[in-house]
Amino acid sequence: MSLSLKRRLAGLLSGALILAAPLTVHAEGELQPRTGRGVIDFDDALIANFKARVAANAEARSLWTANKAEADRLLAVPTGKISLNPRGTNEILEPLILAWRMTDDRRYEQKIYEILSALCDRPTWETDLPLTKRDPVWRSDLGMGMYGQDFGRAYSAIRDALTPEQRRKLVDGYVKGVVEPVRADWLDPATRIHTLDTMGHNWWAHIVFGMGLGLVAILPDEPRASAWLREVDAAGQEWWSYGGSDLETKIPTFDADGAYSESINYGELALGSYLQYRRAWTEGVTTPPAPAPLLPKALDFFIHNAYPASGTSLSVNFGDGNPEANGSPALATAWALGEHRPDYLWYIRLYNEDGGKTDLHNVYGLPHFFLSLPLPSEPGGQGAAPKLPLDAWYRGMGWATLRNAWDKDATMLAIRSGFTWNHNHADAGSFILFDRGQPLLIDSGNSSYAAPEYDAYYRQSVAHNVVTFNGEAEPKEDTYLGSQLPGKIPLMMDGAGIKYVLADATGPTSAHFSRNFRHVLWIDDVILIIDDLKAREPGQFEWLIHTAGTAKAQDGALHVVDGAAAVDVRPLYPQPLPTAGLATDYPELMHLEEKQGYQDHDPRTRVVYYAFAPADRTERVKFITALIPERAQGRVKITRMPGPDSLGVRIEDGDKTTDVYLNLKADGSIRHRNANNRLGVWDTDAYLLATTYEKDASQPERVFVADGSYMRQGNRVFYTSLSKRFLIADYGAKPQLWASGQAGAAMSLYWPGASSALTLNGQAAQGARDGDSRIELTCCAADAQ
Repeated sequence: MSLSLKRRLAGLLSGALILAAPLTVHAEGELQPRTGRGVIDFDDALIANFKARVAANAEARSLWTANKAEADRLLAVPTGKISLNPRGTNEILEPLILAWRMTDDRRYEQKIYEILSALCDRPTWETDLPLTKRDPVWRSDLGMGMYGQDFGRAYSAIRDALTPEQRRKLVDGYVKGVVEPVRADWLDPATRIHTLDTMGHNWWAHIVFGMGLGLVAILPDEPRASAWLREVDAAGQEWWSYGGSDLETKIPTFDADGAYSESINYGELALGSYLQYRRAWTEGVTTPPAPAPLLPKALDFFIHNAYPASGTSLSVNFGDGNPEANGSPALATAWALGEHRPDYLWYIRLYNEDGGKTDLHNVYGLPHFFLSLPLPSEPGGQGAAPKLPLDAWYRGMGWATLRNAWDKDATMLAIRSGFTWNHNHADAGSFILFDRGQPLLIDSGNSSYAAPEYDAYYRQSVAHNVVTFNGEAEPKEDTYLGSQLPGKIPLMMDGAGIKYVLADATGPTSAHFSRNFRHVLWIDDVILIIDDLKAREPGQFEWLIHTAGTAKAQDGALHVVDGAAAVDVRPLYPQPLPTAGLATDYPELMHLEEKQGYQDHDPRTRVVYYAFAPADRTERVKFITALIPERAQGRVKITRMPGPDSLGVRIEDGDKTTDVYLNLKADGSIRHRNANNRLGVWDTDAYLLATTYEKDASQPERVFVADGSYMRQGNRVFYTSLSKRFLIADYGAKPQLWASGQAGAAMSLYWPGASSALTLNGQAAQGARDGDSRIELTCCAADAQ
């Protein structure tokens, strides 16, 4: 084994192992560079491996042929006529780098030097010129992070072929053009004007880590680079752990579950930049970089927000996201660092289905990615679907995703109720729904930041699937100033074919709402959206929904269709929609109103969105709305069951019936009295109760309780706990129980059969029998999922 390959493997292994290490700061001392040809991303071992792959594999051969053709085309273009925009310099330099490393043809090396030399001749590398007019002047911008990455790879690739004078020119040019302005703005205590959350959280990461990649490349030739790199690495740990600011209304960079504070595309920019820097350090410095213990969870955030489709796979696009954005570059770099998880390849394939044979914009089109990645036609190149849970709950960010399978074209719902500022819109409680490969109930998206509609519409509550009161929800100023009272998702549960999410949007909407709870109750193939709302005075509530494809009122529902995908959005409470005649004939029923919005990323195009408007102006209202995907339409029957103190919904699916009740006595309208009520055949104080029966069965096969302390039927106590709990009980062949509530408290349930087989929150239940059909348990972690 060559020394280069030994060093590379040692570096990759150390990089993989330290991802979960505790936070540390490197001891002082000079960092020692690894030297050799193309150390950063293009070293001898990778090139030798790729040559063998090209000889053995047609797909690799096609990639190399396309890359060399592009490099040859660039040779014929005068260097002065090559546009060096930072957002495209990688597509110019990387084909030349790979051609040089594969062929040793000095023409490619000379072209790379000419391009880098032209950059170094510039008086400034800053391209976002409006920043130079701010007070104080901003001397660095996002482009410098991109230039840092591109310069670092290119310099590392040609360094061994340069004269000492040529090295000095490029190193001095990079220090003057990138290092000095970036350090002055973002790091140097004597001059710094920015903090970790200036411009959100992605600017710091991209600019500083991008600059850091270039520092690794010049480490053998610049005595100051060692101290600068230590500065970047220590500051990077603070970026990872940044906890936000109450006074400035800023949010942490990440939550404890790995959710990134901004949308998927900005998450990729930040994490991708960090990982490229980390890879360069691992390959180019003998000392390992500082550990990043949260990194695996942060990468899982991309996977949990992926929607696999037979056509174009999409991502959850809350805020300033883009549904076609994805984290492929970040996962590809993690793979190069030794994190060889099959679901990383699976994810990358979702967004790069054709292998990128001629497309230089995806991970199979940029050599620094595909040199390390197995191609789809190579062993293991297809990857494997995740073994992660189907649902993800990001407590700190107020974000949750639910799906019924990892398969393509499955059903997926995402809901957000978190922080409002910058790239995070005023969307507390909003949700989106994908099915059969299509987005059906959508986020309105965004536009150019310069467009007046960006602030006036896209970022505001009306552009999202929320409830408004007199046309308002969150204050419009929150998108700029931030919300001091962020929304939250305090609970999520999944078990026995039932998924439940509680979203609390009261805080950010408290100017108009004193109570704004949204419950998602997904039961088999039907999703109930239950909104419990109270305003501060009587007025008009409206339940907003934004749709893709086409939508029309049909049989008491808004029928949404996009290709083979369809969903019925059926209002059940406070009133249903009319099923016949004119809306004016039914003033007592729900009204469907059309409103005008704007197309995602196209404010020149107007689109229709919809509002369900109750008949009455009121101070308090309960909406229950059923989302019925196409596969359940015609098979599942849904019936309203209104009661004097409850709202009921019956879901009939073949021989199975599920009754769902909302207890109107449990909505906070009474105090010093418990919410004792009769819900169907049950005496209970539960806020929500759902029971599923097989036809003619005397006992339920599963039970869902939200915020309840007991269920009784006659003299029989089915469930009791002195403190209120959320629970799902599955009485099927494999008995299971999921519960959340006060930790260390007792609860008792009806539980016939062998208690030894019972699991509680996925673990063997530790309980004692009380007679033949009861079990006593001590339960539970308050945030048990």
